Amino acid sequence: MKSSSPALAAAAAGLALLVTACGGSGSGGDAGTGTADRPVEITYWSWMPGTKEMAAEFNRTHQTVKVRFSEIPAGLNGGYDKLAKAVTAGNAPDVVNVEYQALPDLVTQGLLRDSTDELAGTVRGYAPDAVRTLVTLGGRTWAAPYDVGPQTLYYRKDLFAKYGIAVPTTWDEFKKAAQRVKTASHGQARILDFWGDDVATWAGLAQQAGARWYGSTGDAWTVDIADPATQKVADYWKDLVAGDLVLNHKAWSPEATKAVTDSRAIALIGASWSAGGIKTTYPKQAGQWAEAPLPNWGTPATGAVGGSSFALTKDTKKAQAAAEFVTWATTDAAAVKARLAAGTSSALPAAEKLRATAKDSFDASFFGGQDIYRVAGAQVPAIAKNWVWSPVHNSTSLSLQSGLGKAQKSGDFWPAFQAAQRAAEKSISDRGLKLAK
Repeated sequence: MKSSSPALAAAAAGLALLVTACGGSGSGGDAGTGTADRPVEITYWSWMPGTKEMAAEFNRTHQTVKVRFSEIPAGLNGGYDKLAKAVTAGNAPDVVNVEYQALPDLVTQGLLRDSTDELAGTVRGYAPDAVRTLVTLGGRTWAAPYDVGPQTLYYRKDLFAKYGIAVPTTWDEFKKAAQRVKTASHGQARILDFWGDDVATWAGLAQQAGARWYGSTGDAWTVDIADPATQKVADYWKDLVAGDLVLNHKAWSPEATKAVTDSRAIALIGASWSAGGIKTTYPKQAGQWAEAPLPNWGTPATGAVGGSSFALTKDTKKAQAAAEFVTWATTDAAAVKARLAAGTSSALPAAEKLRATAKDSFDASFFGGQDIYRVAGAQVPAIAKNWVWSPVHNSTSLSLQSGLGKAQKSGDFWPAFQAAQRAAEKSISDRGLKLAK
């Protein structure tokens, strides 16, 4: 079922009823900010690299509010599950990081605070439309965007040169380059380890091709995961897997890491935040990697993968102090510098004015001094428009990941998307949301 609504309308129409019924109110108690002698202490949970250092910098430079940081696991069954249990138990943190794709789910579970009064003005002042609409649900502001994740290509400069291939700009060129790598390496290398079970990668590729998995018609949600654009992408990668032109290991697995370490995979599809992970994981390949725009279907476009926000939790009694920290974390150059100087994160700030600070704070010697922030930043305007996430995407992701994992060997990914279509429709009905007919 196809959505004809723009992103903001889709989010507002589909979430308005459950936001009102389930979302945390913005009218709860607020201890305000303290004094230098008696600062207000807030708790902050995150799994993201560099956030511990960022919180420490806030504490060093602020006197009336102090942050107590705790690291939580990443993933659907990690930190978000822990947050849900903490809200139920009445011991949730004041602030938590939330990925954009998870935000509607957490809002409709009633885990987050309607922070329109505390954060809306700040968000309007710095966040581009592409991310502002992802934190504005039901006409209310639920979080402050930190970064944006345009999908890009990372590749080994030395091995591309060795095998005589140019960086492909289209997917047709990419397939030809894949054939060349296999031939020139005498079958010892492949252009890419695809990670065919990674839902986030698929969502970005589908978005680039024109898919819009979720949307709304009136007050009803639409689901269009099994659409022609997604099938086009699934068929493309099926051909590459079946032709033995790419490796296809489980995402983030030891086998995937070893393939890159051993130079059997010479490129990776990632996002702006991937550079820090590549740098940390493959330190012996310093100076050999570079970043480029993702190949496209003939017209420059890319998808967005991941990206994170700062949200106040439902029952915080320290909203004013929490908002002070969140505003600093998302808009202050000192916050960006503290986080990226740790060397483990390469997040691209949503606030364009902070990207120069990000560039100066991240040691790009691993990439031969390439300005990776310029490369990634230039892709933000090319992110395909009108993409929204649904309140059931977390559960749908689990179903889709399972199906994609089973399809990795054969490369016949399309049935997994058809099954995900059915799973999403059922989940919407099970959550009490209206499904468009």
